[in-house]
Amino acid sequence: MRVLLVAPTALDSSGRPIKQRRVHLPGLTFQMLAAVTPPDVDLHMVGETTDDIPYDGDWDLVGLTGMGSGLARAWQIADEFRRRGRKVVIGGIAASLAPPELSLAHADAVVIGEAEHTWPEVLRDAEAGQLKDIYRMGTPPDVARLPVPRYDLMVGRKFGRWSPVQATRGCPFTCNFCSVTAFFHQGYRKRPVSDVIRDVRAAKRIRRSRYFAFIDDNIGVDWEYCRELWEALVPEKIIWMSQCSMHIADRPDMLELARKSGCRMLSFGVETVNPANLDSIDKTWNPVERYPAAVRTIREYGIDISTEMMIGLDEDDESAFDATHDFVMQNRISVPRVHILTPIPGTPLYDKMRAEGRLLNEEFIRYTGGQIVFQPRRMEPDVLQRKFWELYERLFSWKAIFHRVGRNNVRLEPYTSAFVFGVNVHYRRHIQRRITPGII
Repeated sequence: MRVLLVAPTALDSSGRPIKQRRVHLPGLTFQMLAAVTPPDVDLHMVGETTDDIPYDGDWDLVGLTGMGSGLARAWQIADEFRRRGRKVVIGGIAASLAPPELSLAHADAVVIGEAEHTWPEVLRDAEAGQLKDIYRMGTPPDVARLPVPRYDLMVGRKFGRWSPVQATRGCPFTCNFCSVTAFFHQGYRKRPVSDVIRDVRAAKRIRRSRYFAFIDDNIGVDWEYCRELWEALVPEKIIWMSQCSMHIADRPDMLELARKSGCRMLSFGVETVNPANLDSIDKTWNPVERYPAAVRTIREYGIDISTEMMIGLDEDDESAFDATHDFVMQNRISVPRVHILTPIPGTPLYDKMRAEGRLLNEEFIRYTGGQIVFQPRRMEPDVLQRKFWELYERLFSWKAIFHRVGRNNVRLEPYTSAFVFGVNVHYRRHIQRRITPGII
């Protein structure tokens, strides 16, 4: 059986697929699916960001995944394959959270939930000509028994130096806008440290790079686990980055160990600089007033900072744009990402806004984090949309980039430092094309 897995790219503001020569921060979804695919299956993988899609291939099954608005691009690709008579299955976080009938309008089957257990079943049913409409995850996959990802499928010029690896799945916090919390049902599972080290060594051997991105949604939750993992990483002599909560600023011992283990950048969801917003997104545990001191502390231990923020929360008026700009510039955030608040289908925020009649558009293709799809409380939608891009243009002017990146005094290796600067240049180009930074 010939099977094709396609990772759709995102779409630009004109609806065109975004293409580039290299993917610097790839995910692990298809590498994990390939690892649980029976050896007699002729499996092929395509990333649309760098590759053309082989629509005319003789495929027995085509699998698609997509994060956020990438699901809308997956639907377009699925339609094209089905016009050619191919069987199509769609999965991933976005497809799992959205009503399944949306994907079934474009595909023969949809996989809901984590797919390591269900993917072999999908393949068996496809080969027998008995695909079901819906495959639902039963018991979540045992993260203590996951195979080594197929890192051999990530060799070549189309991939950058950063190898993806995963230590934990999910996040225990209850932020009402978060698709991760909704997808994992607020669960948090930790892989055996020995398995994580096994994967790190496999990636180093196959990809010949010591740069790693832990794709965990919140690596800094269980400090005892972190201590065990980071101590085990020290002799591996890698450089790594990940996402974390600001709580790590309260643990100088963990910051010191993280740096020693190779950590050079952490991304934090600070969300807003207006404390009045925290209650509406169920994040009062992350007080705004601690941000500047936390940033200074983390940097003192040689770890650089990336942030995720949102504009358009219920207490935001037009002053939020200047306040956000000032926070980023005063704290010299190396890689700032700002999104328009987006009520993702399947999250409590989406259900709340729909019940309140505040959704202006339910076309999934617009749910990019850079387009207004709801009615804000304290400003007009067109004002939010216009000032959002004006804010980004201010944050990513050449002067602003050199101020943020060149004057934060974090000690980074030459390649990591160049990578941080390169990300800023990449985002600047996307902003000029009205592509939401970080969407790809």
